[in-house]
Amino acid sequence: MTAREPEPGWQIAECLLPGLTLPAAEELAQRITAELASRPRPGVSFLGSLLMPGDEVLLCLFSGPRADVLAVSERAGLPFERVLSCVGLGALAAAAGDSGSGPGAEPGQGMSQRPEPKEP
Repeated sequence: MTAREPEPGWQIAECLLPGLTLPAAEELAQRITAELASRPRPGVSFLGSLLMPGDEVLLCLFSGPRADVLAVSERAGLPFERVLSCVGLGALAAAAGDSGSGPGAEPGQGMSQRPEPKEP
């Protein structure tokens, strides 16, 4: 296995919100989408969120430079604790390479679609 430095192009905004509900998480996603629609940032896309209701955690996934993702998140009023750079592995890495859902992806492509289930 060859060692190489990962190239983070995805960012995760981590939100820790007591009492977080699905409707509240959906409203936050709508605010991010509206912010990007009203003031687009070249190279920044909102790819979707993962809600962990039992832990009251929402992870919002973006593609684009960290500084731009921070700016979009702040303007949208996203109550994040931190923004983490990340690299996709496994199926995520394949999706980024095959469908263009990594850095520079157009909104609505790649990761925003559900993967097809594989037969056993």
